[in-house]
Amino acid sequence: MSETTNSVSRRTVLKGAALGGVGLVGAGTLLSSCGSDSSGPVTFTARTNVENELKIAQALADAYEAETGIPVTMQGSGDTNAFQDGISQYLQGTPDDAFQWMAGFRTNFRADQGLLVDLSENISALGNQIPEGFVSGATNPSDGKQYIIPTTWYPWGLHYRKSTMLELGLDPENIATWDDFMKLLEGTQKKGLIGYAMGDKGGWEAMGTFSIINVRLNGYDYHIDLLNGREKWTDQRTIDTFNQFALLIPYMNKNFLDISWDGMRDLLLAKKCGAMMMGSWWANEFKAKSQEDYDDLWIVPFPEINPAYGRDSIDAPVDGLCVASNSANSEGGAAFAQWCGSEEGMLAAQAAGDTNLYANTNLDTSDYDPFNKQKLAVIGEAKNVMNFLDRDCRNDFAGTIVGPAIQNFLRKPNDVNGIVDGMQAAWDALPALA
Repeated sequence: MSETTNSVSRRTVLKGAALGGVGLVGAGTLLSSCGSDSSGPVTFTARTNVENELKIAQALADAYEAETGIPVTMQGSGDTNAFQDGISQYLQGTPDDAFQWMAGFRTNFRADQGLLVDLSENISALGNQIPEGFVSGATNPSDGKQYIIPTTWYPWGLHYRKSTMLELGLDPENIATWDDFMKLLEGTQKKGLIGYAMGDKGGWEAMGTFSIINVRLNGYDYHIDLLNGREKWTDQRTIDTFNQFALLIPYMNKNFLDISWDGMRDLLLAKKCGAMMMGSWWANEFKAKSQEDYDDLWIVPFPEINPAYGRDSIDAPVDGLCVASNSANSEGGAAFAQWCGSEEGMLAAQAAGDTNLYANTNLDTSDYDPFNKQKLAVIGEAKNVMNFLDRDCRNDFAGTIVGPAIQNFLRKPNDVNGIVDGMQAAWDALPALA
């Protein structure tokens, strides 16, 4: 299945949201899906094991209970990689009613298996609080329904500390070209630090670097076509992407396969690296350490490589809440998920210290701090908005083939031809999707 339709439709609408161009319209009737069965207790899984994020999830549960009188029991997912990899088993067992999840193929694939509740009416009830681009990004192409309520979104970009860039004599708010990037990496390495933090234990983290290099070198259309089988992994353009990626390996920490995304974050938090390529959802941890650390954090688009494409593409995934069809109170879970996507839910998360960008347009972006405004600017610069590699590609290829292939590449960057040969053979052997 191709995610191209969703990705293309999100381009200008999400860019408009980033630039403040989406109109603010009042809410639909809150909790319109509620019936007598929705008044029972709700269980909720937060897709995190990070203390600060668990506090935000608990604040959502508490605020919903305070407003509706309906108790919500929240629990963390434990290890996020294990939860994500085992989501189908989780949903086929005794899942909580609502759980935090990711829009794109990761949702649509489970919806097609009958594991998720149709939330189309809940999204309709929120009215124009949820912009068209987010609704499109949450729509399953196979049936035109929505199975996830968008709550937050974030750019993938190059993150660093502005103070480090000043020490290196670089513009602390603009690392725009490959030359700038190399000066950053070389300068931090000369200081005895890691230039480019990498943690790929989960098998998905390095996909962000591959994705952005591919669109910088070869353009958005080629990247999306590659992920959906319309281009070959053995194409020289794909090989060029891997070879460009290989230029970064000498600047990485040697234990890149022993740490995950949070290990990368911790290297930046501890001022042990120059930069990292990651989504911005983890910025709460900088703020939790100190306001000074948070104020020092910055994000820019990954630098230009091919002038023909500049910095015209970005991964800006949408996260939200899904409801398990096999849960004890799916109707109550749907009502809770709808509330979390509403203005009330977003304000509750914001009051608890969440620094994410919100999908709900009733929240005033003029109140955003400089880092969040910069995140919007980074998204707004791009004309092509992607979900992320493992959401723009079928699950049985992204997770089982691409992830391990990139790990193998990081270990053996001189074996690119063998790696892409294996990837293409694996794609060719995939069964057709129903």
